[in-house]
Amino acid sequence: MKTLRKIVLVLSLFSGPAVAESDPVFEPVVALFSAISKFDHSAMKRSVTEKFELLENGEVWGIDELIAAVPPAEYKRENYYSLISTDVREDIALINYWNKAVFSSEEGTRDVVWLESVVVVKEDGKWVLQQMHSTHVEPKKVPASIAYLEMR
Repeated sequence: MKTLRKIVLVLSLFSGPAVAESDPVFEPVVALFSAISKFDHSAMKRSVTEKFELLENGEVWGIDELIAAVPPAEYKRENYYSLISTDVREDIALINYWNKAVFSSEEGTRDVVWLESVVVVKEDGKWVLQQMHSTHVEPKKVPASIAYLEMR
């Protein structure tokens, strides 16, 4: 029995958590996509500034257009990220990352990947999204070397 406990302890030291904690500057991104997953439009609005702009595959959207694109539906969405770079300068940060959503429904499971960049600003001591640029990436063009972390 002692040997089994030692093995479990050693394995737990080398295994990462299923869900990663996000950096406070990245938190508005996680909050936005968590709200999208829950179809929580109020929480979506709380994660962005009043001047929020989303550059989505050649279109310019505000938060209202994004909300309209996320009506309640019968699927589950899980969000995964792989940070490329973060540049924080006082009350503004520039972040580049891969975003993967896993959609599950009765019909099956489907992965969708985007390459994204955001500008986050600190308002009243809280980081919020000012701008997001999002490009959908076809599955065959997604590098196999990307290591995603689930963040909620």
